[in-house]
Amino acid sequence: MSQTKVLIVDDSATALHYFGGMLEQLGYQTAKARNGAEALGLLEREEFDLVLSDLVMPGMDGLDLLREIKARGLDIPFLIITSHATLNTAVQAVRQGADDYIVRPVDNELLAHRLRAVCERHQMRLEQARRLAMEAALATAGAAAHELNQPMTAITAMADLLASTKDPERIKELARLMAAQAERAGKITHRLASLVRFETKPYVGGAKILDLQASSEDRDGR
Repeated sequence: MSQTKVLIVDDSATALHYFGGMLEQLGYQTAKARNGAEALGLLEREEFDLVLSDLVMPGMDGLDLLREIKARGLDIPFLIITSHATLNTAVQAVRQGADDYIVRPVDNELLAHRLRAVCERHQMRLEQARRLAMEAALATAGAAAHELNQPMTAITAMADLLASTKDPERIKELARLMAAQAERAGKITHRLASLVRFETKPYVGGAKILDLQASSEDRDGR
């Protein structure tokens, strides 16, 4: 918990002091911002694990801050502090990407629970994304090895034949075949560089590899 850094955003100095003290007692590191613009400035300069923001603030409110964070591509858990009067807006914020909300007056134990739950869910999402990225990388590597194996094997075999023949016509024919296999390998690497989706196909041993033709812009196999 001591490594978890929370950005607290509230236009009330009293609220900032209250939430800052509460979170620090729970073992969190904290930074404070008095409005959305100040919060965005801190987010540009520092890394945070979670944003705890009041919903109603002058200028850029909590919902506007959430939208701007999402627009900038920042993947940070966002917990809204609201009141019963603005509960519908807090629900709207959750629909737009906030991780959770908590209603004033804030119960200390409930806040601690929500903070832990939000951080744990975010960590699970990160781990799932890393796992999917690894699976995609392995599938792509498997596809590249599978697709390139045949032309490279053919080129190697023809190179051996080329080294052992003195017949000019045979040399020309082998050179032509090698060029064709090299062109085939080039098309495969072009497909690898033109991936626009992630489609797999079965492979030996129950594994799956990337379906290059289905996953690249060049779907017709040219």
